[in-house]
Amino acid sequence: MGLTRWHEFFLLIGTAGVTLTGLLFVVVSLAPRVVANQQATGVRAFMSPNAVFFTTTLVVSAVLLVPDLPARIIGSFLCLGSIASLAYLVYTRAHQQWRQSKLPRLDWVWFIGFPTTAYLLLLFAGIALLLQLVLSMHAVAAALILLLVTGIRNAWDMVIWISREKHK
Repeated sequence: MGLTRWHEFFLLIGTAGVTLTGLLFVVVSLAPRVVANQQATGVRAFMSPNAVFFTTTLVVSAVLLVPDLPARIIGSFLCLGSIASLAYLVYTRAHQQWRQSKLPRLDWVWFIGFPTTAYLLLLFAGIALLLQLVLSMHAVAAALILLLVTGIRNAWDMVIWISREKHK
């Protein structure tokens, strides 16, 4: 599996995940009334998953940095974690919020399509690790990068929306 070659990558990705999670909390604290508003369930449906995206990058990176952890354990962790994350995406009802708000297709791609793709990629990476396939770590890397980029873009989109709502 050669995790030592990936050490710096996962250290960087994990650090980015925790830093962006902290910044997301700062953004939310700037307009807590907008986020907590009962009519703003869409904000929670779209904002909370961003925190999960960033936290996922942190947790997966941290697990992969644990020394001497068997590939079987890592693969199982990735499979279970990605299934739980996909269930969380369903629970947030982001797709339903997207349809009700009549948001553009591009928002569907960023808020539903890319996260689903990233978690499916993590699931496949977990299976690949269990089967000891060579490119499994590349799939993990691609999924984590996709989650970070998606979270950054979606957080920016939410910042713009919150600032407009705050000034209404």
